[in-house]
Amino acid sequence: MARLMIIAFLSLIISFDSGCFNDSGQKTPSTPSQIIGDVRLYTFSPDQQYFLCEARELKLPPGTLLEDALNNLGRHLSQNYFAKTYAEKVTDIRFEVLKIHEIPTSSRSLKIAVINMVDANNDAIGYFFQGSTGGQTTFYMLVSTFTQPHLVPPLLDGLVLLYNGEIIPELDHINLTDILTPRLVKHSVFRAIKASKG
Repeated sequence: MARLMIIAFLSLIISFDSGCFNDSGQKTPSTPSQIIGDVRLYTFSPDQQYFLCEARELKLPPGTLLEDALNNLGRHLSQNYFAKTYAEKVTDIRFEVLKIHEIPTSSRSLKIAVINMVDANNDAIGYFFQGSTGGQTTFYMLVSTFTQPHLVPPLLDGLVLLYNGEIIPELDHINLTDILTPRLVKHSVFRAIKASKG
């Protein structure tokens, strides 16, 4: 029942108009909550044992919009982790931010982003999502990079990851069909940051 509700919610999010543009095709102005402020963002390297290692700071100007920060993080993933398969095949994997939803609560607005993983050659399904360790490492790289769980509050409270515009089918070793939260990877992120500071 819970899985059905999550899938229905994801379908509802996908079916809504992206909301990023007004009727004239111009981008709508961002609210102050869409500016990330002076925060420390990290990128990571994959690790066979702990999934993440080598946390490196990604410097962005303090006035950077959340969407631009996510685009920069996605570009880093594309150019590094997803650039080549283990068989040295060059990929063309990239990420596009489709929508950032804000859910008001009594303390703050929760931010849930819908990000599309564009992979025309299905390299992620064929290589990066396969195997227990490989699939888990990819899961940690994606969720950690986009949610930045070390921040209070995190960069994103939830991530809906689409694959070529569709909900990702259930895979053997990882579940990317639900709303992915920072809590799922927080421990590994803190370990990678602490190890990098040495």
